Amino acid sequence: TLPYHTGRRTPRAAHPAAAPQRPCVCTGHAATDQQRCNFCFKKASFRDASKLPRGEMVTSAAAASFTTGAAAGGRPRPAFKTHRRSAARRAAMPPRARPIAAAVVSDPAPGAGQEKGQAPARTTDAVLRDALADGVEVIRCVYTERLKFEVEYGMQRGTTNNSYLLTGADTSALLDLPDRSFAQTFAQAIDCGAVDFIVLGHLSPKRLDTLAAVLMARPAGSPPVEVCCSNPAVQLVYAALEPGTPASSEVLAAAWQTPEGEPRARLRTLRNGDELDLGGGRMLAFTTAPTPRWPDTVVTHDRSSGLLFTSKLFSAHVATAPGAPTDASLGWDEFSADWQYFFDCMLAPMARPAAAALARLEPHIGGGASGLATSPPPLVASSAASSAAPSVAPKLSKMLNRISSNYAGGALVVESGISGGVSAAAICPLHGPVVRSAKNELVREYASWVDAQVKKADEFSVAVIYASAYGNTSAMAQAIARGVTKAGVAVEMLNCELSTSEAVEALITRTDGFCLGAPTLGGHMPTPVSNALGVIVKEASRETPSGVFGSFGWSGEAVDMMESKLKNSGFTFAFDAIRCKFKPTQETLQVCEESGTDLAQAVKKLRKKKAAAAQKEIATSSAAAAGASDTAAAVGRIVGSLCAVTARAGETQSAMLASWVSQASFNPPAITVAVAKERAVESFLLKGSTFNLNVLQAGNEKEVIKALLKPFAPGENRFGDMDVEISERNGCAVVTQALSCLECEVTQRMECGDHWVVLATVREGTLLRDGQTSIHHRKVGTSY
Repeated sequence: TLPYHTGRRTPRAAHPAAAPQRPCVCTGHAATDQQRCNFCFKKASFRDASKLPRGEMVTSAAAASFTTGAAAGGRPRPAFKTHRRSAARRAAMPPRARPIAAAVVSDPAPGAGQEKGQAPARTTDAVLRDALADGVEVIRCVYTERLKFEVEYGMQRGTTNNSYLLTGADTSALLDLPDRSFAQTFAQAIDCGAVDFIVLGHLSPKRLDTLAAVLMARPAGSPPVEVCCSNPAVQLVYAALEPGTPASSEVLAAAWQTPEGEPRARLRTLRNGDELDLGGGRMLAFTTAPTPRWPDTVVTHDRSSGLLFTSKLFSAHVATAPGAPTDASLGWDEFSADWQYFFDCMLAPMARPAAAALARLEPHIGGGASGLATSPPPLVASSAASSAAPSVAPKLSKMLNRISSNYAGGALVVESGISGGVSAAAICPLHGPVVRSAKNELVREYASWVDAQVKKADEFSVAVIYASAYGNTSAMAQAIARGVTKAGVAVEMLNCELSTSEAVEALITRTDGFCLGAPTLGGHMPTPVSNALGVIVKEASRETPSGVFGSFGWSGEAVDMMESKLKNSGFTFAFDAIRCKFKPTQETLQVCEESGTDLAQAVKKLRKKKAAAAQKEIATSSAAAAGASDTAAAVGRIVGSLCAVTARAGETQSAMLASWVSQASFNPPAITVAVAKERAVESFLLKGSTFNLNVLQAGNEKEVIKALLKPFAPGENRFGDMDVEISERNGCAVVTQALSCLECEVTQRMECGDHWVVLATVREGTLLRDGQTSIHHRKVGTSY
């Protein structure tokens, strides 16, 4: 049976005297006294869980009354009972909401549940409902455009927030909720009164409004719905229900109980291995799979249908078409880039915890699992065609992808425990398509990607240590981590709110560089960050490259305090301190990503400096080195035309000098460009984006080369003194000194070692002047 929170509360007078450190309701972490919290710096109520019964988590009288519906001093609620519906009750219930093809979502009221500094999101996309299997439906809240600037949305293919409705013979369960943009429309799209359980595989503050909307939509007299989630999510709900704290949610507090004081919901804590019987043979099994970014992750397996609901794992930010909730008929070729990009942004920086999470799922995604006695029922397939643009050379793309697997990123042949096929009928993530046809490929590649990142981390890595109050600092940390991984260096992220000083010390001693991020709360840095900073100053080597960043609402002293402390301690900075007021913009995240690349390059430079003597000895004394030198010289005889690649993302422009350029197709005209992974412009050349290829003229290229080869600070204007114009068609820069300009659209990307090969269709071409193309000659093939 699953524990739930009864509402029994130890009277305040019965508590022992205040200990030197007790947890505050704002974060659940240590504070020095009961008058003022060292994290939120506000006077707050404190809780002492040392004398509470096992499984009971109580904050204050107000929180206890909200979570159970019992007034302060009232009688404890009885133990949890499953509300099994009789046949008469089921017949008397209103019919379920019919599937809706689309719905218009209203903009949230200003300030209603929005983060500080956050502009109202455009919320006019579709809510789609499709059947996946007998008794299983998916409700997709679809964003067709990029609505956020976080690095994980960089593919600009939209996204979906997937929820799942599972119906048994006696009860039904709703798995996961969309964010606040779809709160009201989502509540209208389902029969909220028919839901007995809400299982939250992941919960964030922006999803609390949707939980409140579902509770408010339940008919009067409905029994309390059981909200089932892991312990970190339970803590988040308690903090939201506690009035007067930074994490308070008035909307959820008002929805948690009726005006008469009766509860609309109760909390239940899910633990690894718990099960839930919906009746009729539909049994849900829960597996906790925490990671630093998502410590509350719960994976659900439906034994009846064989479906595996993986929350954030195996997600992709892509808007699936109406009537096509799965990857059927599209598969790996269509969505592989989206799955890999999501992994690179979100899971690569925490590869070790991701590996542990995958290991917990091995009974469902690994070979040899007992699985189901019979083959699971097939999913409802759709014949809807993809709206994405087809490849200009599909056969060539497939062939090159097969060939590149031998060279991609120095990947090794991994003997993973995940083999022999996926036993689950399908993988149902929180974002993107339900994975059916490509489930084996996706699981295999996940294992390969994780193993490659862990191997890199064993060699050398960078630590990104942070705390975040509203999610803004964590978005900056994610962008910095993305920049580090682009440069071929592994990242290990650590949320110091959820970690100990010992964990910080262990991380600092095994990494080769670090950056520290914090919000400013009450004019100070949070206590967990202050503790981590003390460990860093004590344990880290002074030659370790470092950096600081953070967000703030009014002042921003935390960044100055961290920078001053590290500078006075003798540390060197790989990039200038990054300060963000309120929510980071696309330009801010681009600066963060480029700063992460600078940090990775500083780490690589330091390692090369330390190993210079050994490398020189190997290069001069080894016969094998002579053979390698001959190979490098032979490869260096390949020549290429010198071009300036200019690209635009939002209001940000970027450029680079390119020489690995080649024509790839006659009809339609297409080209390939090789782009180093650590280049800033790489994130501008994702599938579907546009860029200009400016072919330089022989004898007139020196000024352009000089302008593009000089070092740039993160966010600095890439064009310098170059004479450029802006194209009216795609908004990218045109180098007026160039010989010609090709306006291109990226159709495919292929990973090739330390570069990406970008395949692009030429949409427009302009000959700017007569002359000869500038050719780049090299002596060796180991550098440009």
